[in-house]
Amino acid sequence: MNRSGISLALLIVVVYAFVFYSSFSTGVSWDSKGEFNHLDNVTVPGKVVVDMPLELELIPGVYPELDYHGRFEDSLKGAITKVLESKNLSPEFAHVRPVVVFPGEGLPSRINDSVVIIFAPFYGHENRVYYENCYASILVYMSSSGDVGSYPSVEERYSGDSSKTDDLQYFAAGLFRTAKARADLDGSPYSLKVVYWNVLEVRRGKLADRSCWDILAGKVGKEIQEWAQTLKPSNKP
Repeated sequence: MNRSGISLALLIVVVYAFVFYSSFSTGVSWDSKGEFNHLDNVTVPGKVVVDMPLELELIPGVYPELDYHGRFEDSLKGAITKVLESKNLSPEFAHVRPVVVFPGEGLPSRINDSVVIIFAPFYGHENRVYYENCYASILVYMSSSGDVGSYPSVEERYSGDSSKTDDLQYFAAGLFRTAKARADLDGSPYSLKVVYWNVLEVRRGKLADRSCWDILAGKVGKEIQEWAQTLKPSNKP
């Protein structure tokens, strides 16, 4: 075989190796991840209320062609359920953030159970020949004391200011300060955590085992797990 034939054969091998690698490999990356926490071992009721982004529930019904919204929601719920149940905690998916606040109505302040609130201002999915990308901007708020008033009060403060909402560190820091001040004022032990990713992205080969959204949700679940392991249920679900 002459040199040109050998070069061509090597090129084919390299191309096939690249395609094989791209089809089976996965990678996770992020832009500007941050965390604020006050973690303490506390005894709590066995239920954790999880407030998911309302858009994840509404968009698939309105735009069924955008099915990745539903897959993202299912993956998040699956990862969160797995983490909480492994700590003998029972998740209840319900909305604690007010969808509409009418004049004269006050914002909710506290519930009797621990709470997790997930904020995802944007997320998306891209298909390529040999791989796919899924990505999201995510903030997760976790409070053992059931403080649901801090979130809407801080959200209202930052709403309309794109310079503060495009970079979630401002929202996360403000939310943590507000929630911590409320918890310190109460005087009871508490476990509090706020974590965010400006962009969390997964690149998944089309032949890889787990789905793109399952891998992304798994990263979120690990952060919730760190907080959940500080909770000791007074009554197992």
